[in-house]
Amino acid sequence: MIKAILFDLDGTLTIMDQEDFMRNYIGLLAPRFSHLISPEKFGKNVLRSTETMIKEPKEGKTNLQNFLDDFTRITGLTYNNLWPIFEEFYKTDFPALNCLVKVNPDGKRAVESAIQQGYTVAIASNPVMPTLAIEERIRWAGLSPEQFALIPSMESFHFCKPQLSFYEELAQRMGLSPRECMMVGNHPVEDLIAREIGMKTFFVGTPTDDVQTDYYGDLQDLNKLILRGNI
Repeated sequence: MIKAILFDLDGTLTIMDQEDFMRNYIGLLAPRFSHLISPEKFGKNVLRSTETMIKEPKEGKTNLQNFLDDFTRITGLTYNNLWPIFEEFYKTDFPALNCLVKVNPDGKRAVESAIQQGYTVAIASNPVMPTLAIEERIRWAGLSPEQFALIPSMESFHFCKPQLSFYEELAQRMGLSPRECMMVGNHPVEDLIAREIGMKTFFVGTPTDDVQTDYYGDLQDLNKLILRGNI
């Protein structure tokens, strides 16, 4: 029996061009550190350390610790140099990126229907940003962070998509087995891999022949499925 529905953010609850967003995100962030490192080197090293964080989780370390271990090693900067600037950026500058993101009203409706039907709802976006940023992105989806039982962030989680351990950690934090969860997302690998540990999946889109999922369609279809109560 499904007790929790896990929602991806980018491309699922919001409509956006991921490449355009990342280009503007780095373009806005890098000048904050220009007194420490050139914007070109900063952007290159942020992407490299993010890739390391995603692909090479370290036992017992959060994603943030893993990212900073790599980033400080390759730049020679320290946590005390870096993190206060990151925090200030997310508080003051990051919200301006809202102009690149559109609300998916069907996503908002699906989340609200799931809550009304008694499901636990959680965010299952890749935890590669701090809580401040992910909560802001939830507001861009026309929703409130308080609506979600769990919001993974780089400070709190130890794995990223498409690591199966990310989904195991999600379920564990909610006190559920993977078989009691359904993952909703638009990425055929990062989101649907949850199926390998027993989660049901809803693919937002039309799958190709090599994509395996329990359900698929647009978020209107998901909303109907939730309201029928036969997931």
